[in-house]
Amino acid sequence: MSDETSPLSEAHDDDSPVSLAPGNRLKAVAPWLGAIGIFAYLFWDVPFDEAWEAAQNARLDLFVPEILVAVIFWFLLDSRALAYLLTRFNTPVSWPEARSIRGVTYLVTVLNWNVGTAAIVLHLRRSKNVPALESTSSLFFYGNCDALLLMGLTLVGATAFSDSATLETIRKFASIAFAVQLGLFFLLAASFPAWGWLGKMRKAALVRSYRLATLRDFSIVLGIKFFYFMGFLWIFWAGSHAFGIEIPFSLAMASAPAIMMVAALPISPAGLGTQAAAMVFFWSDYGEKAEILAFGMVFPIALTLARCLLGLPYLKDLRSLRQAD
Repeated sequence: MSDETSPLSEAHDDDSPVSLAPGNRLKAVAPWLGAIGIFAYLFWDVPFDEAWEAAQNARLDLFVPEILVAVIFWFLLDSRALAYLLTRFNTPVSWPEARSIRGVTYLVTVLNWNVGTAAIVLHLRRSKNVPALESTSSLFFYGNCDALLLMGLTLVGATAFSDSATLETIRKFASIAFAVQLGLFFLLAASFPAWGWLGKMRKAALVRSYRLATLRDFSIVLGIKFFYFMGFLWIFWAGSHAFGIEIPFSLAMASAPAIMMVAALPISPAGLGTQAAAMVFFWSDYGEKAEILAFGMVFPIALTLARCLLGLPYLKDLRSLRQAD
């Protein structure tokens, strides 16, 4: 997809007013400041040299191949779901084109963590003439599916294996969050209740995808993303064992979705710091804090590096996208 006929290369338009430049420097720097603050707190509790030693003693010969395989698996599934979603709600997008779009987002999130979604919206606007709010609606729907599935998996795992105070805490939180996400889907996709303010909201371009979605659409997206999240469950369980953390599979099933949700919070880039803090909270009974913190540091860095390697074939697409700034 990095040849002259790549989809994003064709999308170039010198007259486009849309730019990927950050709105201001503070907004771009804030997530990194958040990560520094979280790690400062973590290293106040666990000395850095202990975490560093634990990272050096980890079985990286096992972990590195695991993360590489997982990243390719996630890339293929995520791009397939994206191709289906955009084709269904906006405009025909092939799987190769969706892989190009996802590969570019892997690269631009390293340059600026806030512009991954903007890159997709920009590409669809310039190459397909899709209004920005309509493509944003599809991505909003996609994110809501992610959150609903994550909370559902968390609830199932915590309920089925609720044998600790930690799992009980997870279960209570997941119950509330799942109800909120399900309620949001119902209010936006259904035609009742027919309250005036709700009717106006349903007509907004931002919720267009909810109005177009069928049960089949919902099932397909959730099905693809189910296997996507199972990959994260596996990497948390297998990867943690490479660092000497003996968490049971039940805890991995209950905590992995919650850790992913914490990592998605826009307070640090790529979950740096937030994931480590969540892992220490959930797994502290099954390993040394230094080992858990080491895994929490290495995992998001390894994930980002692997995604960058996967995105390199789409570097020409990224250059084409940035030339319009």
